[in-house]
Amino acid sequence: MTEPRPSDPARQPLLRPSTPSRSSPGHIVDERSVQDRDLDALIGHPLAPFRRVVLAVSGGSDSMALMVLVSRWVASGRVPPDMLIEVATVDHGLRAESVREADWVAERARALGFRHTTLAWSGEKPQSAVQEEARAARYALLTAHAQAGPQPAAIVTGHTADDQAETLIMRLGRGSGLDGLSGMSPARPLMPDSSVVLVRPLLSLSKSALQGLLVRAGGTWLDDPSNDRLDFERVRLRAAEAHLEALGLSNAKLALSARRLARARQALEALTQEKLAGLVDVHGGSYASLIRQAWIAEPAEIRVRLLARLLDTFGGFARPAQLSQIEALEEVLAEGRPIAQTLGGCMISQGWTTLRLYREPGRQALADAVLEPGREILWDRRFRVAYRVPEEGDAEARPVSVRPLGLAAYATLRDALNDTDRPPARAAATMPSVWRDDRLLAVAGLPGAPLTDGRFIFTFLGFDRAA
Repeated sequence: MTEPRPSDPARQPLLRPSTPSRSSPGHIVDERSVQDRDLDALIGHPLAPFRRVVLAVSGGSDSMALMVLVSRWVASGRVPPDMLIEVATVDHGLRAESVREADWVAERARALGFRHTTLAWSGEKPQSAVQEEARAARYALLTAHAQAGPQPAAIVTGHTADDQAETLIMRLGRGSGLDGLSGMSPARPLMPDSSVVLVRPLLSLSKSALQGLLVRAGGTWLDDPSNDRLDFERVRLRAAEAHLEALGLSNAKLALSARRLARARQALEALTQEKLAGLVDVHGGSYASLIRQAWIAEPAEIRVRLLARLLDTFGGFARPAQLSQIEALEEVLAEGRPIAQTLGGCMISQGWTTLRLYREPGRQALADAVLEPGREILWDRRFRVAYRVPEEGDAEARPVSVRPLGLAAYATLRDALNDTDRPPARAAATMPSVWRDDRLLAVAGLPGAPLTDGRFIFTFLGFDRAA
């Protein structure tokens, strides 16, 4: 196969077998090399929980080095026997050369013994915010690909300490809080049930370390021409790297700050999790309630974090609230007046004694999904709904519909519930329910409801998800 050679030399992706970039030193392993003894800690430990591993390889130096390191770990014989490892490349279709670049990666992946898949971003491309839209499309394609096999699955990227430093500066310029300034996390669930997780095992290493590794291994990589476009924020930051370092803002020091901030974030998240367990009643997933006096006794930062977690847990697939919006909500609630307002796909209501929060029923239509016998689905990012079929089979097992209960259906069940089991009607209306045609078979989160079809299992995902 010939190397990618676009017709316009000025926009040609260059094959670079040498000349590593000047960058910050690594922090865990020797900058000069990654020894075989480092591979278990660097690669094996982060990937150990997963049955399927998808290496996201674009052809750049970082992801090509990732592929080489993982191939060395595979060759060491320490890979779990039930772990499947493969490579995927996203063809964004933004440049004419992208197809040949994906083919180039595929050839090198197969030479290392990996199965390779090219995932194409099809359809009309955006005219603005190109990098942001491309990133969203890339992770959507990779997540869908990872979901098509054994789970839990990891999508593994080659983000480096340099990327971490750039992220810190970019977020500092946006006025981010502690969570944003702590940078990219080594692992972050892409699905609320952690069935697909984004893993970044190389955050402790610099780009120059990875390029040096490739050079010593006789490897090559592609340089993306978009990395020279100064209309992209990260490109402008890279162009200013020497000036920042002269001011003492080296990538190494910035990445160090991000790690220290991440440590503080972990401590606050642990405290927030403890407060969620002690202060909040989730009522089977129908709504959250907490005593206002206990909530207001917490420091403002913990109150903001509690609200953020509640909005994330109950907001489903609605657009997430921004930190500034959550801070404004906290200030209003702290005044103590009874209010009701919506944010992040949720209805928040405060009385004199109790604060309640639940899924907003009307702003965005909730899913109406088909559930096949013997399968399960993720519904509105809040519940898993399973359709159990006996081993001996069920002659009446047919596909059913999972959709929000609705106010009319809840009205037929309400009188059968104990007073203590009755959620706000608008909260109950958003609960997942199972229907066959017009017949209601089961509903989540309403103990005492006169429905006895035990084939359907509802699992509220709760707070056990990434913050």
